[in-house]
Amino acid sequence: MAKKVYVYDPTASDSLSRVRGIGRYLQLLRENFINHFEFIDFKKPVDLKDSVFINPFINFLTPPILMRKLARKQIAVIHDLIPLKYGSYFPAGIRGNMNIFFNKVALKNYDAIITDSLASKMDIVRMLKVNEDNVKVVYPCLPKSFTDSVKSVEELPNLPEKFCLYVGDATWNKNLINLAKALKIINATCVFVGKIFEEKNTSHPWQKELKGFLAEVQNDKRFVFPGYITDSQLLKIYQQASLNILVSRDEGFGFSWLEAAANSCPSLLSNIEVLREISGGSALFADPENPTDIADKIGEVYFRRDIRNRVGRQAFKRSQFFNSQKFREGFEELL
Repeated sequence: MAKKVYVYDPTASDSLSRVRGIGRYLQLLRENFINHFEFIDFKKPVDLKDSVFINPFINFLTPPILMRKLARKQIAVIHDLIPLKYGSYFPAGIRGNMNIFFNKVALKNYDAIITDSLASKMDIVRMLKVNEDNVKVVYPCLPKSFTDSVKSVEELPNLPEKFCLYVGDATWNKNLINLAKALKIINATCVFVGKIFEEKNTSHPWQKELKGFLAEVQNDKRFVFPGYITDSQLLKIYQQASLNILVSRDEGFGFSWLEAAANSCPSLLSNIEVLREISGGSALFADPENPTDIADKIGEVYFRRDIRNRVGRQAFKRSQFFNSQKFREGFEELL
């Protein structure tokens, strides 16, 4: 790979993003293109001429990184359009709406768009009015901490003996209030992993779902919050969990399914297009707007070892489809 490739790193100036999806995606790029990609934050001037520039996270609600064509080739990564699809649940405000407009203009200076799923590609083509030939699906893979042949796992203390698992954010699309109601119906314990659950101020409009969820589970010992944990601890917790739950209203990919599947941990997923695509059917599915249906499906796995083992084996087999070789080749075809 002789071409000079620069990758913008938004986590350099935003510590919170390091523990969210973009932090994981930057980790994948660093691991798979070590010594090939140079990561920059534009704090120092960079001459992009005759190079390839990759923006790994187009955030439509913040000002564009580039408004002009500066590199020989410019590649944008759009993981999903959830804040644009559901604007009433993700209010942008005057400044945010201006940024959305400018990002759509700036996107015209990119030669190609990479996204995480066919479902996201369909949204991009439909909502951004771009040529579908310019949008390429490159499925993410797992970081080396999940795939190394010798896994150094770290026990997380004080976990319940039997539990479900949720790993992720707490925005409206994550559907946590309905999940909480379902867990109460089936009377199951669930561990919620994510730094967001340490949040003390829930006044931001985007955190309405988190605020409602925390009110729903207040003082209920069936809901356990270890906060942010290391990859080593996360590996162990997937191996211990009865099932992983991701009953989102929408996703761009659904990374917790892949992490769980790689550890033979079965998942309960929303019966939505993107999660059926990613899982290849190797999960149980529930109506995300029906807590009783979610509860029934949780119970099928939580209380049935045979179903748990069968779905876990299917998920592990499907997880092998998402590998680093395909991830690298997807990018290399566009450089």
